[in-house]
Amino acid sequence: MSTNPFRRILVPIDFTEDMDAAVHSGFEVETEGGTVAVAPASAKALELAAGVVDEGGELRLIHVTPTYEAARVYGGSSMGVLGGKDIEEIHAAAKAASLKVLTALCEHFAPGIRCSFTVVPGIALTVILEQAKSFDAQLIIVAASGRSRVARFFLGSTADRVIRQAPCPVMVIPPGGGSES
Repeated sequence: MSTNPFRRILVPIDFTEDMDAAVHSGFEVETEGGTVAVAPASAKALELAAGVVDEGGELRLIHVTPTYEAARVYGGSSMGVLGGKDIEEIHAAAKAASLKVLTALCEHFAPGIRCSFTVVPGIALTVILEQAKSFDAQLIIVAASGRSRVARFFLGSTADRVIRQAPCPVMVIPPGGGSES
């Protein structure tokens, strides 16, 4: 019998355009659209989740993609105004690439652990809180952003807001994955 108290852990995963992140997190995946690197703190969050999930438990990895609905109105001259079908294709491509990365992450950082995946367009905070409720998460392990204090003041921090609004305990991984310098 396992002594780990968490059977359902939610792990939001952040991708990054900074290819140096792959050096620090040690993880990147080739997709049809190019190389996707995983933020170091996200990799650490998954690694920790794999270590504290109950033997028969489940990790739910989520990734929130941008919404493109505004492109219908604000499409630049180079891209034109996108229609609903174009936006659906963009969301489908984003979901396929994201699922490939999440699957590879789970195989690498949580081998042998049951993982499920959610990839949806939206606002990260809203999706995380909705998933925490629908998945009946017992713990959320979220990476803190690497933004400066000034940027967090003006833009807010998803991790800060998750802490205040989550229906379950939240563990926060500091920027950089909490590794020793």
